[in-house]
Amino acid sequence: MRGVSKRLLGLSAFLWLFSACGTGEFNSESLPEAVGSPGELIVVCDEQVWAGAAGLEIRKTYGSEQVGLPQAEPWFRIIRFDESKFNTITRKYRTILLVSTLENDSKTSRYIRDLLGERGQEDRLNDSTFVFVESADRWARGQQVLYLIGKDDASLARAVVRKRSEMLAYLRQKELNRVMAGIKAKPRHKALESLIKDSLGLKITLPKSYQLRVAENNFVWVSREDADKTLSLLLSTRPYVQESDFSAAAVLAYKDSLTRARVPGPLKGSWYTTEYLAPPDTFISSFAGEYALFQRGLWRVENDFMGGPFVHLTAYDAKRGLLVELEGFVYYPKEKKRELLRELEAIIGSVALAK
Repeated sequence: MRGVSKRLLGLSAFLWLFSACGTGEFNSESLPEAVGSPGELIVVCDEQVWAGAAGLEIRKTYGSEQVGLPQAEPWFRIIRFDESKFNTITRKYRTILLVSTLENDSKTSRYIRDLLGERGQEDRLNDSTFVFVESADRWARGQQVLYLIGKDDASLARAVVRKRSEMLAYLRQKELNRVMAGIKAKPRHKALESLIKDSLGLKITLPKSYQLRVAENNFVWVSREDADKTLSLLLSTRPYVQESDFSAAAVLAYKDSLTRARVPGPLKGSWYTTEYLAPPDTFISSFAGEYALFQRGLWRVENDFMGGPFVHLTAYDAKRGLLVELEGFVYYPKEKKRELLRELEAIIGSVALAK
Protein backbone atom coordinates (compact mmCIF):
# COMPACT_ATOMS: atom_id res chain seq x y z
CA MET A 1 0.00 0.00 0.00
CA ARG A 2 1.09 3.60 -0.49
CA GLY A 3 1.06 4.24 3.25
CA VAL A 4 3.66 1.54 3.66
CA SER A 5 5.93 3.34 1.21
CA LYS A 6 5.58 6.60 3.13
CA ARG A 7 6.39 4.99 6.45
CA LEU A 8 9.63 3.63 4.97
CA LEU A 9 11.01 7.16 4.96
CA GLY A 10 11.51 6.71 8.70
CA LEU A 11 14.19 4.14 7.98
CA SER A 12 16.73 6.82 7.14
CA ALA A 13 17.65 7.49 10.77
CA PHE A 14 19.20 4.07 11.30
CA LEU A 15 18.91 2.27 7.97
CA TRP A 16 21.11 2.97 4.97
CA LEU A 17 19.60 1.90 1.67
CA PHE A 18 22.09 2.37 -1.16
CA SER A 19 23.69 0.81 -4.20
CA ALA A 20 26.96 -0.51 -2.87
CA CYS A 21 29.95 -1.39 -4.95
CA GLY A 22 29.72 -5.05 -5.77
CA THR A 23 25.96 -4.97 -6.40
CA GLY A 24 26.23 -3.09 -9.70
CA GLU A 25 23.90 -3.24 -12.64
CA PHE A 26 23.05 -6.62 -14.12
CA ASN A 27 21.94 -7.55 -17.60
CA SER A 28 18.66 -9.22 -16.71
CA GLU A 29 17.96 -10.26 -20.29
CA SER A 30 20.59 -13.01 -20.06
CA LEU A 31 19.41 -14.28 -16.66
CA PRO A 32 16.99 -17.15 -15.96
CA GLU A 33 13.58 -16.44 -14.44
CA ALA A 34 13.48 -16.35 -10.64
CA VAL A 35 11.89 -19.37 -8.96
CA GLY A 36 10.17 -19.99 -5.67
CA SER A 37 6.74 -19.81 -4.11
CA PRO A 38 4.94 -16.60 -3.15
CA GLY A 39 5.74 -15.45 0.37
CA GLU A 40 9.00 -17.43 0.48
CA LEU A 41 12.18 -15.88 1.91
CA ILE A 42 15.62 -17.44 1.52
CA VAL A 43 18.00 -16.44 4.34
CA VAL A 44 21.71 -17.07 3.74
CA CYS A 45 23.89 -16.99 6.85
CA ASP A 46 26.15 -19.31 8.80
CA GLU A 47 25.06 -21.32 11.80
CA GLN A 48 26.62 -18.91 14.30
CA VAL A 49 24.53 -15.99 13.03
CA TRP A 50 21.38 -18.10 12.64
CA ALA A 51 21.62 -19.51 16.17
CA GLY A 52 22.49 -16.13 17.72
CA ALA A 53 20.41 -13.14 18.74
CA ALA A 54 20.36 -11.64 15.23
CA GLY A 55 19.05 -14.86 13.69
CA LEU A 56 16.35 -15.06 16.35
CA GLU A 57 15.19 -11.49 15.69
CA ILE A 58 15.17 -12.04 11.93
CA ARG A 59 12.92 -15.08 12.44
CA LYS A 60 10.66 -13.03 14.71
CA THR A 61 10.47 -10.31 12.08
CA TYR A 62 9.72 -12.28 8.94
CA GLY A 63 8.44 -15.56 10.36
CA SER A 64 6.00 -14.09 12.87
CA GLU A 65 2.34 -14.97 12.54
CA GLN A 66 0.41 -12.72 10.17
CA VAL A 67 -2.40 -10.88 11.91
CA GLY A 68 -5.95 -11.21 10.67
CA LEU A 69 -5.89 -14.81 9.46
CA PRO A 70 -8.10 -17.60 10.83
CA GLN A 71 -5.32 -20.20 10.58
CA ALA A 72 -1.77 -19.57 11.76
CA GLU A 73 0.39 -18.49 8.81
CA PRO A 74 3.68 -16.57 8.94
CA TRP A 75 4.23 -13.35 7.04
CA PHE A 76 6.96 -15.23 5.14
CA ARG A 77 8.05 -18.85 4.93
CA ILE A 78 11.75 -18.77 5.81
CA ILE A 79 14.26 -21.23 4.34
CA ARG A 80 17.83 -20.95 5.62
CA PHE A 81 21.00 -21.90 3.72
CA ASP A 82 24.65 -21.48 4.48
CA GLU A 83 27.11 -20.65 1.72
CA SER A 84 27.84 -24.29 0.89
CA LYS A 85 24.16 -24.85 -0.06
CA PHE A 86 23.80 -21.51 -1.81
CA ASN A 87 24.55 -22.66 -5.34
CA THR A 88 23.46 -22.08 -8.93
CA ILE A 89 20.06 -23.58 -8.15
CA THR A 90 19.25 -21.87 -4.85
CA ARG A 91 20.56 -18.52 -6.12
CA LYS A 92 17.56 -18.40 -8.48
CA TYR A 93 15.02 -17.92 -5.68
CA ARG A 94 12.85 -14.81 -5.90
CA THR A 95 13.60 -13.20 -2.52
CA ILE A 96 16.97 -13.66 -0.81
CA LEU A 97 18.30 -12.12 2.41
CA LEU A 98 22.05 -12.46 3.01
CA VAL A 99 23.02 -11.80 6.64
CA SER A 100 26.45 -11.26 8.18
CA THR A 101 28.24 -9.52 11.04
CA LEU A 102 31.68 -7.95 10.84
CA GLU A 103 32.81 -9.86 13.93
CA ASN A 104 32.05 -13.19 12.26
CA ASP A 105 34.84 -14.44 10.01
CA SER A 106 33.20 -17.66 8.90
CA LYS A 107 33.24 -18.78 5.28
CA THR A 108 29.62 -17.73 4.76
CA SER A 109 30.14 -14.28 6.27
CA ARG A 110 33.25 -13.70 4.15
CA TYR A 111 31.30 -14.83 1.09
CA ILE A 112 28.50 -12.33 1.80
CA ARG A 113 30.83 -9.43 2.52
CA ASP A 114 32.85 -10.16 -0.62
CA LEU A 115 29.66 -10.22 -2.71
CA LEU A 116 28.66 -6.88 -1.30
CA GLY A 117 32.06 -5.30 -1.36
CA GLU A 118 31.46 -3.96 2.15
CA ARG A 119 34.67 -5.04 3.89
CA GLY A 120 35.63 -1.39 4.37
CA GLN A 121 32.43 -0.32 6.09
CA GLU A 122 33.49 -1.01 9.70
CA ASP A 123 33.80 2.69 10.56
CA ARG A 124 30.21 3.34 9.42
CA LEU A 125 28.71 0.76 11.74
CA ASN A 126 28.00 1.38 15.40
CA ASP A 127 25.67 -0.05 17.99
CA SER A 128 22.56 1.62 16.58
CA THR A 129 23.11 1.27 12.82
CA PHE A 130 23.40 -1.44 10.25
CA VAL A 131 23.76 -1.71 6.50
CA PHE A 132 20.76 -2.82 4.48
CA VAL A 133 21.38 -2.99 0.74
CA GLU A 134 18.98 -3.88 -2.02
CA SER A 135 19.91 -5.42 -5.37
CA ALA A 136 17.42 -6.45 -8.05
CA ASP A 137 17.94 -9.22 -10.60
CA ARG A 138 21.28 -10.31 -9.11
CA TRP A 139 21.18 -13.93 -10.25
CA ALA A 140 17.71 -14.17 -11.87
CA ARG A 141 15.05 -11.98 -13.47
CA GLY A 142 12.37 -10.79 -11.09
CA GLN A 143 14.64 -11.40 -8.11
CA GLN A 144 15.04 -9.30 -4.97
CA VAL A 145 18.33 -9.67 -3.07
CA LEU A 146 18.85 -7.93 0.29
CA TYR A 147 22.12 -7.71 2.23
CA LEU A 148 21.96 -7.16 6.01
CA ILE A 149 25.23 -6.50 7.85
CA GLY A 150 25.82 -5.45 11.46
CA LYS A 151 28.86 -4.64 13.55
CA ASP A 152 28.34 -7.71 15.74
CA ASP A 153 25.57 -10.12 16.66
CA ALA A 154 24.21 -8.14 19.61
CA SER A 155 24.11 -4.76 17.85
CA LEU A 156 22.58 -6.26 14.71
CA ALA A 157 19.89 -7.95 16.81
CA ARG A 158 19.08 -4.67 18.58
CA ALA A 159 18.88 -2.82 15.26
CA VAL A 160 16.51 -5.44 13.82
CA VAL A 161 14.27 -5.10 16.91
CA ARG A 162 14.17 -1.32 16.55
CA LYS A 163 13.36 -1.47 12.86
CA ARG A 164 11.21 -4.61 12.81
CA SER A 165 8.02 -2.97 11.55
CA GLU A 166 9.82 -1.04 8.79
CA MET A 167 11.81 -4.07 7.64
CA LEU A 168 8.68 -6.22 7.51
CA ALA A 169 6.69 -3.52 5.72
CA TYR A 170 9.49 -3.09 3.20
CA LEU A 171 9.55 -6.75 2.20
CA ARG A 172 5.77 -7.04 2.28
CA GLN A 173 5.53 -4.11 -0.13
CA LYS A 174 8.00 -5.83 -2.45
CA GLU A 175 5.74 -8.91 -2.45
CA LEU A 176 2.69 -6.76 -3.20
CA ASN A 177 4.56 -5.11 -6.07
CA ARG A 178 5.43 -8.52 -7.44
CA VAL A 179 1.83 -9.70 -7.21
CA MET A 180 0.62 -6.57 -9.01
CA ALA A 181 3.26 -6.99 -11.73
CA GLY A 182 1.89 -10.49 -12.31
CA ILE A 183 -1.66 -9.16 -12.49
CA LYS A 184 -0.69 -6.49 -15.02
CA ALA A 185 1.03 -9.10 -17.19
CA LYS A 186 -2.23 -11.09 -17.53
CA PRO A 187 -5.57 -10.22 -19.17
CA ARG A 188 -7.48 -7.52 -17.28
CA HIS A 189 -11.19 -6.79 -16.98
CA LYS A 190 -11.20 -3.46 -18.81
CA ALA A 191 -15.00 -3.19 -18.78
CA LEU A 192 -15.16 -3.51 -14.99
CA GLU A 193 -12.25 -1.11 -14.56
CA SER A 194 -14.19 1.43 -16.64
CA LEU A 195 -17.40 0.86 -14.68
CA ILE A 196 -15.60 1.49 -11.38
CA LYS A 197 -13.95 4.61 -12.79
CA ASP A 198 -17.25 6.00 -14.08
CA SER A 199 -19.35 5.16 -11.01
CA LEU A 200 -16.86 5.80 -8.20
CA GLY A 201 -14.16 7.99 -9.73
CA LEU A 202 -11.50 5.38 -8.96
CA LYS A 203 -8.87 3.80 -11.18
CA ILE A 204 -8.14 0.14 -10.45
CA THR A 205 -6.16 -2.77 -11.91
CA LEU A 206 -8.50 -5.75 -12.01
CA PRO A 207 -7.79 -9.26 -13.34
CA LYS A 208 -10.09 -10.72 -15.98
CA SER A 209 -11.06 -13.47 -13.51
CA TYR A 210 -13.14 -11.00 -11.44
CA GLN A 211 -16.81 -10.57 -12.27
CA LEU A 212 -19.45 -8.00 -11.31
CA ARG A 213 -21.81 -8.89 -8.46
CA VAL A 214 -23.44 -5.54 -7.62
CA ALA A 215 -23.16 -1.98 -8.94
CA GLU A 216 -25.52 0.57 -7.36
CA ASN A 217 -25.61 3.80 -5.34
CA ASN A 218 -21.86 4.49 -5.06
CA PHE A 219 -21.20 0.82 -4.31
CA VAL A 220 -19.54 -1.87 -6.43
CA TRP A 221 -18.98 -5.51 -5.48
CA VAL A 222 -16.79 -7.71 -7.68
CA SER A 223 -15.58 -11.23 -7.01
CA ARG A 224 -13.44 -14.04 -8.30
CA GLU A 225 -15.29 -17.30 -7.76
CA ASP A 226 -13.48 -20.59 -8.21
CA ALA A 227 -14.87 -24.04 -7.46
CA ASP A 228 -13.62 -24.04 -3.87
CA LYS A 229 -12.86 -20.42 -3.04
CA THR A 230 -14.17 -16.88 -3.41
CA LEU A 231 -12.25 -13.59 -3.39
CA SER A 232 -14.46 -10.51 -3.07
CA LEU A 233 -13.75 -6.82 -3.38
CA LEU A 234 -16.10 -4.09 -2.15
CA LEU A 235 -15.65 -0.48 -3.29
CA SER A 236 -17.76 2.46 -2.18
CA THR A 237 -17.71 6.20 -1.52
CA ARG A 238 -19.63 8.37 0.97
CA PRO A 239 -19.54 12.01 2.10
CA TYR A 240 -16.89 12.98 4.65
CA VAL A 241 -18.65 14.60 7.61
CA GLN A 242 -16.25 14.92 10.52
CA GLU A 243 -12.88 13.80 11.85
CA SER A 244 -14.46 11.11 14.03
CA ASP A 245 -15.44 9.29 10.83
CA PHE A 246 -11.84 8.05 10.86
CA SER A 247 -11.97 6.36 14.26
CA ALA A 248 -11.57 2.58 14.04
CA ALA A 249 -14.93 2.02 15.74
CA ALA A 250 -16.75 4.38 13.35
CA VAL A 251 -15.16 2.77 10.31
CA LEU A 252 -16.16 -0.72 11.43
CA ALA A 253 -19.69 0.39 12.34
CA TYR A 254 -20.19 2.00 8.94
CA LYS A 255 -18.84 -0.92 6.95
CA ASP A 256 -21.02 -3.35 8.91
CA SER A 257 -24.10 -1.25 8.17
CA LEU A 258 -23.12 -1.15 4.49
CA THR A 259 -22.52 -4.89 4.16
CA ARG A 260 -25.67 -5.76 6.13
CA ALA A 261 -27.66 -3.86 3.53
CA ARG A 262 -25.75 -4.92 0.41
CA VAL A 263 -23.78 -8.15 1.01
CA PRO A 264 -26.28 -10.88 1.92
CA GLY A 265 -25.29 -14.34 3.06
CA PRO A 266 -26.49 -17.58 1.46
CA LEU A 267 -29.43 -18.02 3.85
CA LYS A 268 -32.43 -15.76 4.26
CA GLY A 269 -31.75 -13.26 7.04
CA SER A 270 -27.95 -13.72 6.89
CA TRP A 271 -25.35 -11.08 5.98
CA TYR A 272 -21.62 -10.33 5.93
CA THR A 273 -20.23 -8.61 9.04
CA THR A 274 -17.09 -8.18 11.16
CA GLU A 275 -16.02 -10.86 13.65
CA TYR A 276 -15.50 -8.96 16.90
CA LEU A 277 -14.41 -11.96 18.99
CA ALA A 278 -11.01 -11.34 17.36
CA PRO A 279 -10.94 -7.51 17.11
CA PRO A 280 -9.40 -6.21 13.86
CA ASP A 281 -5.98 -4.57 13.91
CA THR A 282 -5.88 -0.96 12.72
CA PHE A 283 -2.91 0.82 11.13
CA ILE A 284 -2.31 4.37 9.95
CA SER A 285 -1.89 4.54 6.18
CA SER A 286 -2.31 7.04 3.35
CA PHE A 287 -4.10 7.34 0.03
CA ALA A 288 -3.44 9.95 -2.67
CA GLY A 289 -1.30 11.84 -0.15
CA GLU A 290 -4.10 11.97 2.41
CA TYR A 291 -4.73 10.25 5.73
CA ALA A 292 -6.19 6.74 5.69
CA LEU A 293 -6.89 3.80 7.99
CA PHE A 294 -5.97 0.23 7.08
CA GLN A 295 -7.49 -2.71 8.95
CA ARG A 296 -6.93 -6.46 9.06
CA GLY A 297 -9.36 -8.80 10.70
CA LEU A 298 -11.86 -11.62 10.40
CA TRP A 299 -15.36 -11.61 8.98
CA ARG A 300 -18.32 -13.90 9.50
CA VAL A 301 -21.84 -14.31 8.18
CA GLU A 302 -24.53 -13.47 10.70
CA ASN A 303 -27.01 -16.37 11.09
CA ASP A 304 -24.68 -18.76 9.23
CA PHE A 305 -21.30 -20.44 9.72
CA MET A 306 -19.16 -18.83 7.02
CA GLY A 307 -16.08 -16.77 7.78
CA GLY A 308 -12.55 -15.77 6.79
CA PRO A 309 -10.04 -12.88 6.67
CA PHE A 310 -10.47 -9.35 5.33
CA VAL A 311 -8.42 -6.23 4.64
CA HIS A 312 -10.03 -2.80 4.62
CA LEU A 313 -8.91 0.71 3.68
CA THR A 314 -10.83 3.87 4.53
CA ALA A 315 -9.29 6.85 2.72
CA TYR A 316 -10.00 10.55 2.31
CA ASP A 317 -10.61 12.04 -1.12
CA ALA A 318 -9.94 15.71 -0.33
CA LYS A 319 -10.80 16.97 -3.82
CA ARG A 320 -14.35 15.58 -3.70
CA GLY A 321 -14.86 15.66 0.07
CA LEU A 322 -15.52 11.92 0.14
CA LEU A 323 -14.44 8.88 2.08
CA VAL A 324 -13.33 5.97 -0.10
CA GLU A 325 -14.01 2.51 1.33
CA LEU A 326 -12.13 -0.49 -0.08
CA GLU A 327 -12.46 -3.99 1.32
CA GLY A 328 -11.24 -7.40 0.20
CA PHE A 329 -12.26 -10.68 1.81
CA VAL A 330 -11.57 -14.35 1.21
CA TYR A 331 -13.72 -17.44 1.64
CA TYR A 332 -11.71 -20.66 1.41
CA PRO A 333 -12.80 -23.05 4.19
CA LYS A 334 -10.06 -24.90 6.10
CA GLU A 335 -7.31 -23.86 3.68
CA LYS A 336 -4.44 -21.35 3.81
CA LYS A 337 -5.49 -17.88 2.76
CA ARG A 338 -2.38 -15.67 3.06
CA GLU A 339 -1.59 -15.44 -0.65
CA LEU A 340 -5.24 -15.03 -1.67
CA LEU A 341 -5.54 -12.12 0.74
CA ARG A 342 -2.28 -10.72 -0.63
CA GLU A 343 -3.84 -10.65 -4.11
CA LEU A 344 -6.73 -8.58 -2.80
CA GLU A 345 -4.38 -6.27 -0.91
CA ALA A 346 -2.35 -5.75 -4.09
CA ILE A 347 -5.50 -4.87 -6.04
CA ILE A 348 -6.56 -2.42 -3.32
CA GLY A 349 -3.06 -0.96 -3.50
CA SER A 350 -3.56 -0.31 -7.22
CA VAL A 351 -6.57 1.96 -6.59
CA ALA A 352 -6.05 5.65 -7.31
CA LEU A 353 -8.26 8.68 -7.83
CA ALA A 354 -9.36 9.11 -11.43
CA LYS A 355 -8.41 12.47 -12.93
